[in-house]
Amino acid sequence: MAEFNGRSLLTIDSKGRLFLPQGYRELLGKDFVISLSSDMETLAFYCKEDWEKKSKWLRSIPEFDRNGHVLRRTIFSSTFSPYNTDSQGRVLIPQAIRQEHGLVEGAEVLLLGVGSTLEIWNNERYRSGAGSVSLQDKQAMLDYVNATYFKDLSKGADDNG
Repeated sequence: MAEFNGRSLLTIDSKGRLFLPQGYRELLGKDFVISLSSDMETLAFYCKEDWEKKSKWLRSIPEFDRNGHVLRRTIFSSTFSPYNTDSQGRVLIPQAIRQEHGLVEGAEVLLLGVGSTLEIWNNERYRSGAGSVSLQDKQAMLDYVNATYFKDLSKGADDNG
């Protein structure tokens, strides 16, 4: 299981390709996947193993659940696999989804390591607010995560503090 972190600022070339730094290429391995990020705001690279887990989860949604079907359609229709880099470490971002996410020729692209995925953001879009988060919002998210997933742990910390 890959663990992506850090960030890199890159540029889409005239053919819609993106150079992937060596460390990211090693983590992605062969036959990686390009799809929507978990919040469906942008695209992401997934290593094959992690994508298979996500795909299995998506396929477990009942086919006749209308909302579930729309979710599956949205994600699977924006998924391209298997993908590999060329001999120079570049990956072609599929034209079908490049425009939709502002990944056009000459665009600055921000790669963000987000644990099991490597998100692909148009840098201008990210900086304008689509991906960035205010300090107040970060605190609200932290409070939400603590209350939702770690309430037992945070209660113990409050008792000991």
